[in-house]
Amino acid sequence: MSRMVIVGIIIAILFVFIGTFWLYESTETFDKIAELFGAEEQSIYQAPFPDYEIPGFEGNKIVNIAIGITSTLLILGVTFIVGKALRVRKVKR
Repeated sequence: MSRMVIVGIIIAILFVFIGTFWLYESTETFDKIAELFGAEEQSIYQAPFPDYEIPGFEGNKIVNIAIGITSTLLILGVTFIVGKALRVRKVKR
């Protein structure tokens, strides 16, 4: 694995920690505007992880970090697989 990929993974994991500990309690701007206009939330489908948390583990920062790191590595893996599948191979003449 190249050094750049490893640095990217470390930075992504740092963002997971920042998002979990610092941005976790912040209210989204869209939610504030919706409350201002009196809009109510209505689901059009049942989300597998409502509010980005596993039901029963709401507020558990360790579980949220594990989910964030797992999701990051899963997306990276899928991206590598798709990239290898789409790579154009040079034909030897």
